[in-house]
This record gives sequence, structure tokens and C-alpha cells, in this order.
Amino acid sequence: MNKSLHTLNTSPADQHTFNLCIEAMSTSDELLLIEDGVYFAMPIHRAKIPANINLYALHIDLEARGVKADNTVKVINDAEFVNLSLRCQRVVSWF
Repeated sequence: MNKSLHTLNTSPADQHTFNLCIEAMSTSDELLLIEDGVYFAMPIHRAKIPANINLYALHIDLEARGVKADNTVKVINDAEFVNLSLRCQRVVSWF
């Protein structure tokens, strides 16, 4: 399958980068929230991400920012991040 892993590290305040990321994604792609991107895992911001996108958030970044992820977000560790990267044909970073 020709799928991409998109990593988003900008906060919800950066709507431009967020919109570019979402527009570039296909339904088979994966989205990983890292760094300040984990704020999108909060229920107030989660609704901005289409429900059909497989959404992940890096545990260490959630913890560092005191963010509790919405229950639709798959929280992963660094090893799972590596495995997710290997399952995808390419990684696209949005920052």
C-alpha cells in the first residue's frame, strides 16, 4: 500500500500548516502528533481532524505538555513511532 506517515509538530495556533497537512493526506495515510502538535489530541481540537484519519500522538510529548489525549487518539511510544515509520512508504514532516 502506498501510504504516508505525516508528522505534525505545530500547535493549533498555526492553522496554515495544519490545513496544508490535512489537505495533503489521503484516507490511507497516518497522522502522528509530536511536540506542540499533541495539542490537537485534546477534545477541543480533535474535531478539526477528519474522523477517518488514523491519528496517533507521541506519549512523551503528551506527558511533557500535560495534555490528555482524546480517546480516539492512539498514544504511542518511541519504538511504536519507529514501527509506524517502517510501515509507511514515506514520512512527511509538517513544521
